[in-house]
Amino acid sequence: MRKRRGQAAGYTLIEMAVVVVIAAIILAYAIPAYKSLLAENRMSSEINDLLNDVEQSRSAAIKQGVPVVICPSSNPTAATPGCSGSASWGTGWIVFTDIAQNQTFATSSGDTLLRAHAALQMGDTMTGTVGSKATGPFAGTLTYLSFNRMGAASIADASNFAAISIHDASNTAGWRRCLVVSLVGTATLNADQTSGVCP
Repeated sequence: MRKRRGQAAGYTLIEMAVVVVIAAIILAYAIPAYKSLLAENRMSSEINDLLNDVEQSRSAAIKQGVPVVICPSSNPTAATPGCSGSASWGTGWIVFTDIAQNQTFATSSGDTLLRAHAALQMGDTMTGTVGSKATGPFAGTLTYLSFNRMGAASIADASNFAAISIHDASNTAGWRRCLVVSLVGTATLNADQTSGVCP
């Protein structure tokens, strides 16, 4: 007896085209959202690293009873890193005891390097500015923060508040964050992009 061959199962060309179109639409929305999520998480992690190091600087100054400086550095991973003297914190930063109180890391003065943070990734930038109010506006140049044994801050340009803001490579306002430090040494994170709090 001859067996009848069943009809082969499969997809038609039209069905496959519909699936491809639906997948393309989903990817068109999903990929930018995923990139946005990655960027926000990366920048949040970077500004939290800075917050942690600022708080550690203040804590170390109180515990050790000596001035402690945190400053941007163009060579934070070098054997003997130094402060860059610029407002660009995105190149990395260092934390050290500042026995000579000159905002310069020198082991010959008895300084100790406490922490070092490498440069930011993916084109992110950090800029240090100063201002007279915690709510801004901020301008000028923040080249270092120094904490004394009481935990009070000394801010470059003798200002009342310091703000260090982080930006992505395209400077997307919605992802901008900043760290504001007062003269008494308290540090707070802010995400206000409209009123000048995050320059």
